[in-house]
Amino acid sequence: METNEKIQILSDLIQFDSRNGNERPVAEYLKVLFAKHGIQSSVLPLDSDPDHRANLVAEIGSGNPVIAFTGHMDVVDFDRDQWDTNPLELTIDGDKMFGRGVSDMKSGLAAAAIAFIEIKEQDMAFNGTLRFLATAGEEVGMAGSTALQAAGYMNDVDALIVGEPTGYYTSFANKGELNITLSAKGKAAHSSTPQLGINAIQELMDVWADIKAKLDEKSQKDTNQYLGQDVYNVDVITGGSQPNILPATAEAQLNVRTVPEFDNKAVLAIIDDAIATYNANHQGEVSREVTMEIIPIEGDLHSKLIEEMQAIAKEAVGQDIKAVAAPGGTDASRLLVNHPVGFPMAVFGPGNFLTAHQNNEECSKDMYLKFIEMYTQLFTTVSTEY
Repeated sequence: METNEKIQILSDLIQFDSRNGNERPVAEYLKVLFAKHGIQSSVLPLDSDPDHRANLVAEIGSGNPVIAFTGHMDVVDFDRDQWDTNPLELTIDGDKMFGRGVSDMKSGLAAAAIAFIEIKEQDMAFNGTLRFLATAGEEVGMAGSTALQAAGYMNDVDALIVGEPTGYYTSFANKGELNITLSAKGKAAHSSTPQLGINAIQELMDVWADIKAKLDEKSQKDTNQYLGQDVYNVDVITGGSQPNILPATAEAQLNVRTVPEFDNKAVLAIIDDAIATYNANHQGEVSREVTMEIIPIEGDLHSKLIEEMQAIAKEAVGQDIKAVAAPGGTDASRLLVNHPVGFPMAVFGPGNFLTAHQNNEECSKDMYLKFIEMYTQLFTTVSTEY
């Protein structure tokens, strides 16, 4: 495939407005692209919104081992007025390419699709099956990867490559994440007679103080050698209407980043215990709701996948490629829900992570083209290792 066609495929993907949804047109585009080059694929609509949201699965080869690549088709929101270029148009200035999703992660998606096409058209030898998993909704809720995992598309996978933007390094582990809303119900009263009411904001403050003390104690002991310890914050708090009325209701939104040694289940157990203890000893009522949850993932740092990836990348770019742990989550947290520790998994993709989700998101053109070459070699060689 000529360079201009590789750039055009990325340009086509950028033009789809798949902000937090509307991934089905991207999936349909990929299906046509694969079919043009003799690769069969399936568009799999999501039950929640089948007209607009879908995954795509494509395969080449057959049998074992199964090497899977995953990348998401959705992008985050943008304010067009804050961009120097049209975010839904690939703009190239020297080696820099601009557009929403050009790093996170339509460059990775395009590079892997093109690698599959080149492997197919050049009849490159490899063992087993190469599986392409394009997902919907990674940025919010991970509905697509959840559906693929539930449908069994990971049951026979021997190694997983996630095409999120890492640039010239790879990641093998990421923290889990919990978004939790604490809700308090009290009783309104005049501020001059607080004894006649129940201050819902104070309820939240008291419960959070207990939760934080217990999280602090456990997180100091149960750490991960790569990911460190749990991190937790109160990021949003709402309640009250004016200074002379005790608030009858209040809410606080917590964000918790977890490690395998102090995982989501253990965090929620502490929160539930603190809430139960408070409610048993006070007149007010506090409850909690989990609004998002992904589990921590710790792959195998010494896997053949990472060794092969590092060797290929070093040859391609002339520098050592470090394998690191990352704080942010990926679709791997859903796809590897049954194999959270020790699975051969690596995050490796083109892009500038520092500009992901930001205005004027960018990716190096040279890096994008190099990743096509590296993916092509990686997909065919790593299959001999499993």
